Amino acid sequence: MTHPTAGGILAASDALRGPQQTFTREQVAYLMRLAYDSGRTAALLDDLAIMHAAFAAHTWRETNERRVARELAEMDRAARAAAARAGRPYRIHPGGPVDWETGAPIHLGAAA
Repeated sequence: MTHPTAGGILAASDALRGPQQTFTREQVAYLMRLAYDSGRTAALLDDLAIMHAAFAAHTWRETNERRVARELAEMDRAARAAAARAGRPYRIHPGGPVDWETGAPIHLGAAA
């Protein structure tokens, strides 16, 4: 079993570009070994990349609960900053319909 070296690979590529048209049995075997090793290396690197991506997706993936909490916190910070810029107090909206003009909650039981 031969292990290709950088010098051997360069010599093989030079031989392929040179005027030589026929190759010895040893040269063909060596070039086939280079191609095989190159393919095995590419397959190994592909497998490693897939493994790393799967690990990163599993380990560092943000859960839906954390993502929603983060987005709500960002919206809360933005709402507090907007209230401060407008010079009005910040209050958490209780949910439900609001008056378009004032932004005040509409109490459905009081409207008749």
